[in-house]
Amino acid sequence: MPLHSIIDKVNESEDRVERLKRLREDTSLLRLAKVYKRQLFGAYVALVTLALAAGPQLASNGRTNVYTNAAADAKGTTSKSTAVAGGGPTIIAFTPYPPMIYPTRIGLQTRVSNIRLVVWTPGAVFIDNRPVFALKPQMVYSLSPGKITELATGQSFPLPFDRRATVAAPDYRIWANNRWWRGSLEAISLSNGITAVNVLDLEDYLKGVVPSEMPSSWQPEALKCQAVAARSYAVAHLGAGSKWKSEGFDLVPDVRDQAYKGLAAEAASTNLAVWLTRGVILQNANRVKAGFYRAWVGDDMENLNIRKTNVPKSQLEKITGVKDIVGVTVMQNDAQQNARAIQVIGAKNSRPVDGVILAKWLGLATAGILDIREDGNTWCFTYRGPGNGARGMSQHGANTLAQHGWKFDQILKQYYQDNDGMLRLGIVPGYMQFVPAMAGRKMPKKEQLTFSKGSIVETEGDASAKSKAEAEKGEKPEATSGSGKASNNNNSNNSSTNN
Repeated sequence: MPLHSIIDKVNESEDRVERLKRLREDTSLLRLAKVYKRQLFGAYVALVTLALAAGPQLASNGRTNVYTNAAADAKGTTSKSTAVAGGGPTIIAFTPYPPMIYPTRIGLQTRVSNIRLVVWTPGAVFIDNRPVFALKPQMVYSLSPGKITELATGQSFPLPFDRRATVAAPDYRIWANNRWWRGSLEAISLSNGITAVNVLDLEDYLKGVVPSEMPSSWQPEALKCQAVAARSYAVAHLGAGSKWKSEGFDLVPDVRDQAYKGLAAEAASTNLAVWLTRGVILQNANRVKAGFYRAWVGDDMENLNIRKTNVPKSQLEKITGVKDIVGVTVMQNDAQQNARAIQVIGAKNSRPVDGVILAKWLGLATAGILDIREDGNTWCFTYRGPGNGARGMSQHGANTLAQHGWKFDQILKQYYQDNDGMLRLGIVPGYMQFVPAMAGRKMPKKEQLTFSKGSIVETEGDASAKSKAEAEKGEKPEATSGSGKASNNNNSNNSSTNN
């Protein structure tokens, strides 16, 4: 999909957010709701009654009596009836898994002796998608190999070793490993312990990842970058791409993959960033590009993904075939400010060179040549770093660029461009229908970012004019650090690098 189409979809999402806000503030709608309050409440009660009547029932002790009938046998299904006891039956009117477009499995605990869990609303344990044991709200249960036990009463129910048991509640929130999580919990009983797997949709998973990896108070465009990078990393490591597939899940909730702290970490700003970029991933040759990232990459230059290489004049003359080079000039930039046409000027002749080809001749990490200057007996090439390897995106650098007005796609291009200097974005399969289309738009120009070692692209004329103006004002030259504010989030330091 063309890059501008992806960006258009994100901007359409932003417009929809604004429209929703206006609708909420519409007093006429509020008055209409008051008029039909009783009718709406009656319809809601009727729907809930129908749902409860359709759902299977469990006795208050959690056990079921199973019987089959001819119709069920013909369809290969089993019907359930309850032996009502005590305070009556518990109605199970929900499925073991929440609605999911892209199921994601997170290994919360692996091969431990027991796992304690709590549900806030009446829940159940499912085996083969069938409820077998009722869970009381706000009661603590213990999962151990082959068994679930209610700690207060000691009542237990056996769990199979050859199948996964799923613990869920109708609000799809569950407490385990001392945190609240969205989705459901799968229990894998093994001879040497039990494994707890959090199962939820990819986008719900990202709601707990983005604020765990980047402070939610940072710039909205930086948060969007984090959402796209984290989504790309996750998709690249799901299923067959997971290093944990032998354990029965896709990812772990720490820096071995990505920090994921569940519901407590969520914030409105990061949830919005996830929603506005929903389904958007980094691509490379029709494959998902794992969005590696770090809190810090190196110095100011590296945090902004800028590299410098000094090439001896003799080497440049040999490569280009131009003798006695007196000038190497960028004649034309592309939309990303990468040099596309370069003129090599010699004492007797000159030669035009394609910027991408010259970058390859010089062995630069990318084709993103930004500036060329003479430095003694060498020519200094300033270019973008590769960004798609183990170093990846600098989170502090992304926030700094966002503070200077860069849009999220421009920042991602700074760190994740391909060898030809282009950024390729795609949509996760299954999300296309949820991403609205929009007509093309023109991208705003990027602000020239100035930091302690100069701007990303700055001519000698710009530099001298700036110095002169500052001297006239009697001010010291400004210097903006290539980092965001210090984060209290320790998990953002090394995430997605130990791969």
